[in-house]
Amino acid sequence: MLSQWPYQPGKVLARVVSCENGDERLQVRVELGILQMELSGHPEGVSSLYESMQEDASALDGPSCRALQREAALYAYRAFILSVLERHAGVVTDMNRNLEVMSRIIQLAEDDHDRVRARSLSVQFLMIQARSRAAFAASRGDFALARRSLESDMEEIRGALRLSDRGGDIEATPEIQFLKGMRDMFVPRLPSSQRQEMEERLAAAIDAENYELAAILRNEIRQLF
Repeated sequence: MLSQWPYQPGKVLARVVSCENGDERLQVRVELGILQMELSGHPEGVSSLYESMQEDASALDGPSCRALQREAALYAYRAFILSVLERHAGVVTDMNRNLEVMSRIIQLAEDDHDRVRARSLSVQFLMIQARSRAAFAASRGDFALARRSLESDMEEIRGALRLSDRGGDIEATPEIQFLKGMRDMFVPRLPSSQRQEMEERLAAAIDAENYELAAILRNEIRQLF
């Protein structure tokens, strides 16, 4: 099995395989062999610690918070692999779950350190979710939806950055800069001749004091749709 699927350093190799009972499993080729995960539920196919604790509203001590964060890391790793395979719905599901976990830690943790860590992880999980939601919209050819999704997610991430004590210059953070760059990738570029024609029409509308038409043309140039 390993010889038929050779390991390639520096490259993410993943696939979905069907089992004899018809179920599917996620496989990742790693240096020492093949890592297999479930496609839904706990990646390792065991009972989820978070789900088992949902009915308990008591405070979370340090070991419990760290155990929940380690479990969330498994879901985040699976989400990363699913994004490589362009299974974006699974990514969003896993990140929604992880954000719920972080929210619970922030609410119930006994130690401020655990809350700070949960807020920082929330930013990471929101980033994973934002990239996947935009990529899913783009894969369907809906670039306008991809841009709107990124704008909405950036606003949520700005709030998360403020809560994680990184609210100094939010627009300069790597997260916001990355998502802005991704958003700009989904803005189609008009041919120079077509852009020039639209800009000339805009100038003519302003000269004629037709500000309603000018606003429409200006918006079309910006949005390119």
